[in-house]
Amino acid sequence: MIDKQCEICGAAISGATQRIVIDGSDLEVCRGCARFGKQDDKWSPVPRKIVPTERSFTVRPKPKLRDHFKDIVELVPDYGRKIRDARESHGLTPDALGIKIKEKATLIKKIEREEITPEDEIRKKLEKELRIKLTEEAGEARVKAPSSGKGLTLGDIASIKRK
Repeated sequence: MIDKQCEICGAAISGATQRIVIDGSDLEVCRGCARFGKQDDKWSPVPRKIVPTERSFTVRPKPKLRDHFKDIVELVPDYGRKIRDARESHGLTPDALGIKIKEKATLIKKIEREEITPEDEIRKKLEKELRIKLTEEAGEARVKAPSSGKGLTLGDIASIKRK
């Protein structure tokens, strides 16, 4: 028969061991080393689950579904010409407009040539400074009505480019 060893001093323990707790660790020790820790009377090989005494649940209201496509705005066709005409009517060069809205003149020139589309922040600056409107609501008014009663198809909405 194999005797157990004290987990502190290493001495062989014959008979019952003492269970103590030292700094949160459970140890099996001899009677001589039991004075170094606190007696553990409620030892269990399976850890106990800590269950909260009171559970509270908050019911959150369901978020309202919103139509994300309703808020979409699109740039007007020929936005570059509209920006250039408004800039010239105010007597501004691309450099002077760039200084006023704190953007580079090359960016303004590219937007006027429609090489790039302005981001919302820049678009708003241009609209404010030049007092023009560069957007229009993307709505159902722009979609042509279907010829049959089957509803809309992709061909009704998209403009198809032929080679």
